[in-house]
Amino acid sequence: MSAPVVTLVEHSAAAAPADPDVLLAQRFTSAAIRYLTLLACGLSQDSMDLLTSVTDRLRAAEGALRDPLTSDLGFD
Repeated sequence: MSAPVVTLVEHSAAAAPADPDVLLAQRFTSAAIRYLTLLACGLSQDSMDLLTSVTDRLRAAEGALRDPLTSDLGFD
């Protein structure tokens, strides 16, 4: 008795509809920004909100924004 023949079918990227967010993210020239943006594509709204708040805190830590957690306490 011979082994069954298995045929692999590769899916073409052209066959699947392109995600406009991914297409836009791929256009960034900065590899770091492109990577971060591609990682964020497809996240839930709750995860996007969390990512945004973390980014706001990082920007505040670098002095680029007021810290959203302490700005109303008068520490900035």
